[in-house]
Amino acid sequence: MVYLDSGEFENAERCAEKSLYLAQENKERGFEGMAWTILGRIIGKREPTELGKAEEHILKGIRILDELKLRPNVSKGYLFLGELYADMGQKEKALENLNKAEKMFQEMGMDYWLAKTQEVLERV
Repeated sequence: MVYLDSGEFENAERCAEKSLYLAQENKERGFEGMAWTILGRIIGKREPTELGKAEEHILKGIRILDELKLRPNVSKGYLFLGELYADMGQKEKALENLNKAEKMFQEMGMDYWLAKTQEVLERV
């Protein structure tokens, strides 16, 4: 995530892929779900032509995290998905996912992520 926020897409993607591999190798489904959402976010930021692949990865991560009832990470997945849709110009889908993330962050008192969600909402 730090590499991504620093604009170092290659390092970010390499680390996310390694995280995904290790999570799958060690049967750590929660970490696998997080890795899918982060990898999808990275792909969406790095390569606009691969937005479908980015969406697929984020949705896969959300499904895994939701099955495990890891609500804080599910909400981050919705934020990443909403951000991706905003970047794609799909306003309705962006708002749907960002509003879902915002509500969940409010309920859980996750103020840092709530602020991040509201930043994305402002540009939709």
